[in-house]
Amino acid sequence: MKVKQNDIEVSVVCIAYNQEKYIAKMLESLLAQKTTFNYEILIHDDASKDKTQDIIRKYQKNYPETIKPILQTENQFSKGNNPNIMFNYPRVMGKYVAFCEGDDYWSDSNKLQLQYEALQKHTDCAICVHNTQCVSNTGERINRSFPPVNIKGGAITAQEYIKMELCSIGWLFQTSSYFIRTEVIKKYVQEYNNVYPVGDLPLVLFSLHKGKCYYIPKSMSCYRTNSGGVMTNLQDVTRKISHLKKMIAGHENFDKFTDYQYHADFQYAIQNYTFEILYLQGEYKRLLKFEHRQIFKQQSNKRKAIIFIGTLSPQIAKYILRKKGEKNE
Repeated sequence: MKVKQNDIEVSVVCIAYNQEKYIAKMLESLLAQKTTFNYEILIHDDASKDKTQDIIRKYQKNYPETIKPILQTENQFSKGNNPNIMFNYPRVMGKYVAFCEGDDYWSDSNKLQLQYEALQKHTDCAICVHNTQCVSNTGERINRSFPPVNIKGGAITAQEYIKMELCSIGWLFQTSSYFIRTEVIKKYVQEYNNVYPVGDLPLVLFSLHKGKCYYIPKSMSCYRTNSGGVMTNLQDVTRKISHLKKMIAGHENFDKFTDYQYHADFQYAIQNYTFEILYLQGEYKRLLKFEHRQIFKQQSNKRKAIIFIGTLSPQIAKYILRKKGEKNE
């Protein structure tokens, strides 16, 4: 029976590129969801050079009412186009939007149902998240998960979340756990180019601007580390610095967008990014100046040693970094 567009409650958006090893696992995990509602899977492949598109076509043929692909012949990311902004979000028909990238997967068949019920019940919340287990390229569990520390389940205010994310804990929740009201996504698309044209954090920030975050303390997805995604490919210094500068600009814009409600937290994060840029550029003497003292104290002993060595001999510091691969941490 054909599913009517207005009968879809949840839209799952996926982006894929050269992930023939993982894409079937991801799609199977999405199709395995047990729900009392209809959902659609909107997948965008950015002109993969391997067999990713062939695998997507096979699944689309078997599940034509659920899987709705866009298979590019030219890479859009290299043209500066954001696949979700340009191609997935405009197709969303659901009341809520869930996420899973081509190399990640969901590990609980009740994930969508639990998150759907959470936001249906807690109308003051705009986003729902949960725990995510990190796995290796081969799918083996590794000693890392999101969030990296224990957090009490339930509603988290914008102030609480932003302070934890930007000032203390760091990266809290992985994208595969996001479950967001569609109205937030529409607002995000409108403001994307003007406010925050980088990363997944803006999805959370725009959600928090609309309401609270509801946290389910249960592991329901897996994040595959170092599998060739965009963020894990930011290995060269130039690209890292460019990314950090975009994050700084995004923080400044969003700080203004929210009428400076969280100004101190955004400023702290900007100071951290500025410190990181100087470190990557080898500006070791500048890192020891008074304005960077607070951030310097929080660095690992290894980094502090490299900075001190760098003030005396930048060449030796660079040699140590190349030898240890510390820049890629």
